Amino acid sequence: MFKPKVIVHMSMSMNGNITGPYGSVVEGDALSNAYEEKHESFGSNAMLLGRKTIEEAFATEAMPQLPSNPKQYSRDEDFIADTPYDHYLISLDPSGKAAWTTNHTTFRERPEMHVVEVISENVSDAYLEHLRNIGVSYIFGGKDRNLDLSVVLDKLHHYFGFETVVVAGGGGINWSFFEQGFVDEVSIVLVPAVDDHYGRPQLFDNSNSSAEIKPQGFKIAHLELLEGDIVWLHYTK
Repeated sequence: MFKPKVIVHMSMSMNGNITGPYGSVVEGDALSNAYEEKHESFGSNAMLLGRKTIEEAFATEAMPQLPSNPKQYSRDEDFIADTPYDHYLISLDPSGKAAWTTNHTTFRERPEMHVVEVISENVSDAYLEHLRNIGVSYIFGGKDRNLDLSVVLDKLHHYFGFETVVVAGGGGINWSFFEQGFVDEVSIVLVPAVDDHYGRPQLFDNSNSSAEIKPQGFKIAHLELLEGDIVWLHYTK
């Protein structure tokens, strides 16, 4: 099995929030410029996001009408659509809830990205047929919502040749990669702000109170002061 390098790349407030108004303390486009510049430096054409982040930023509409009499599809067979795009948005969506209407999307000034759904075997045949009809690729990552990320990473390399995958939240998805031991690097664009909004997701959000995960150490690879007093922290194993 070849495992692509996994880089968790996030912006956050000084107290660890990854969403909220903390970015408002930075003037102009300094924050988005910093985030995009460092993302580009990784040379990856694959960005992976969790379902909640996908729904907030990309698949924002209601679920379209799914086929009423779908075929039965084997859960041993992934579906890789033909696409002219060579950049990819990977949606980690075990339950098949992302309401895609097209097979590609955009983010800021990046090239258009082909959509790849990572789903569990519990997803309905109607949803699978919908994805096939609109040309969204999908791969199975496990029998239920607890996906096996080793299988996911292996398939992403096998089908698309990814050598580096940038994981960009939310906190629960970041934690899943950390929990299963697949985080190779952590990149933090740190905004000089404290945001006290209650209940905001953190950089690594563990929702399992019984999880017993030993600390994993990283080494600082690069530290850089950017425009707007933003600091870039880049850690490696």
